[in-house]
Amino acid sequence: MTAAKNRATQWVNQALEAFKARDRDACAALLIQAVQSDAPLGQGWGAVSRLASMIGEAEAALVAARRFAAVDPAQPGPWLALGQMLAHHGRLPEAQAVGVRLTETRGGDPAAWHFLGACRAQLGDAEQSMSDLRRAVALATSAAASAASWHAIAEAKTFLADDPDFEALVALTEAIPTRKETDEARSTAFYALGKALHDRGETDQAFAAYAKAAAILKPLRPYDADATDRFVETVVSGWTADFHARLPDGLDDDGRPIFVLGLPRSGTTLVEQILVSHEAVMDGAELNLFSVAAMPVRGFTPEAVGGFVQARGAAGLTGVGRAYRHLLDQRFGPDSRVVDKTLNHSRYLGLIAKVLPQARFIWLRRSPGAVAWSCLRTRFAGGVDWSLSLADMGRYFIGEDRLHAHWTAVLGDRILTVPYEDLVVDPEPWIARILVHAGLPLRPGLKDFHLTKRAVTTASFAQVRRPLYTTSREAWRRYQSHLQPVFDAYGQAPH
Repeated sequence: MTAAKNRATQWVNQALEAFKARDRDACAALLIQAVQSDAPLGQGWGAVSRLASMIGEAEAALVAARRFAAVDPAQPGPWLALGQMLAHHGRLPEAQAVGVRLTETRGGDPAAWHFLGACRAQLGDAEQSMSDLRRAVALATSAAASAASWHAIAEAKTFLADDPDFEALVALTEAIPTRKETDEARSTAFYALGKALHDRGETDQAFAAYAKAAAILKPLRPYDADATDRFVETVVSGWTADFHARLPDGLDDDGRPIFVLGLPRSGTTLVEQILVSHEAVMDGAELNLFSVAAMPVRGFTPEAVGGFVQARGAAGLTGVGRAYRHLLDQRFGPDSRVVDKTLNHSRYLGLIAKVLPQARFIWLRRSPGAVAWSCLRTRFAGGVDWSLSLADMGRYFIGEDRLHAHWTAVLGDRILTVPYEDLVVDPEPWIARILVHAGLPLRPGLKDFHLTKRAVTTASFAQVRRPLYTTSREAWRRYQSHLQPVFDAYGQAPH
């Protein structure tokens, strides 16, 4: 057994070195070899699970996570890690089952109840989710420990004038101490309070609460707007139509993914839900898999991509495409179309288009005021750090506009631009255009996308379970004067 453990440990160490060298395929092969050996790695299975997950190897990650949980079944931490790993890789029913087990064996653990409530919310069981979250609040040992559950409760309900939860949220923001170690929780509490104030129609106070939440969080998530602007300039100036034409195409593309692009809160989840309501489309999510498959490219600038192609040619791009398809199969199985609505694909759309020459792109565009307001009030898990500053938002929107114009010029009719406001006002013709562009047969009834039963893990999980509505189009105008720094940085008047 010692020899088997030593061999497996060596494979894991070699996998880590391959990861550092950005050799995803070698890293994956070594981790799979270690997992298949079933060596007695004990607590080491936790590290194997995390590394496998980082490179998109869902099956290996989940096998390792289960072994980690089995080392000491009485310990809740590894079981919670298993549940979170299942949820991360789209196995929400299995994640919920782990949550149920945790609450049965650790009924006094608020983290178990919060996790179970979050799973149930994403699976559409709103009533039971609310019960679980309230149990988590009741069991929390401190105000800070209850903040995440309170935020989930606030997002799942509408606050009325005499709602007793409102006073509880006010007390929560006052009870969490101002310390670095509790700032994340304090910010979360202000996001929850902002939602309650917005529901009650207290516009100025709601904006103040959201702004406070963002201001607390911003030092914890530093964002370099200058670096972002430089990257956009590099792409727009360097990835010319001529550069694109000179790059070879990948040679192995089955046209499976449908890419949906756009700023967060611009309607991408709405279009995803419409598409997955079609019988030819299996599912979708913010997958974050293409960037993992493209690890060997070592960057997304024209210089990095050009150097990669010069060294490896079309075979290198084909390898990236095969890795991406393998990762899709890990998540969804080998059949049916899938939707990939990963944020930031606009930053390296040219590479995606070359690796997957059959890919089609649907790009959502929405009023910058509506996006700014919706982003400000959303507590993102990460990756949207520009949303924590109104001025940074305006600058980021400029970059997105430049990229949309640039890629539309380079890729032409491979991109279908969908104005969110037009989609929600007159959905039928736009749904037909989306289906035709994606290469899907026309189907009636997709306007009733909210009836489709599936897990939704983005911040829009509640909205897409409602029938199509237009009330959100102008809701941001209540906050127009507060959003002026966005428009000052953006250089355009509100519209």
